[in-house]
Amino acid sequence: MRLTGGVAERSLEDPLGAPLTIGEVGQLLGCSVWTVRQRYLRRGLPYFRIGSTGKLVFYRAQVTRWILEQQEIHRGRR
Repeated sequence: MRLTGGVAERSLEDPLGAPLTIGEVGQLLGCSVWTVRQRYLRRGLPYFRIGSTGKLVFYRAQVTRWILEQQEIHRGRR
């Protein structure tokens, strides 16, 4: 059975989710582009470096999964 329309269909077709810029990731995390680069990339935030310009591309589902994993890790420390 195939689900049609809305988020369910998109998530089945594209498991990575929508591509995001570093600015959009900053908005999602509630921080600046600088903080994404200096803090979260070093902590393992998943990204792809595209082309010779070195542009960073993120995918919504991967970023969301990473956030949830980080919450679980830090929840265990308390």
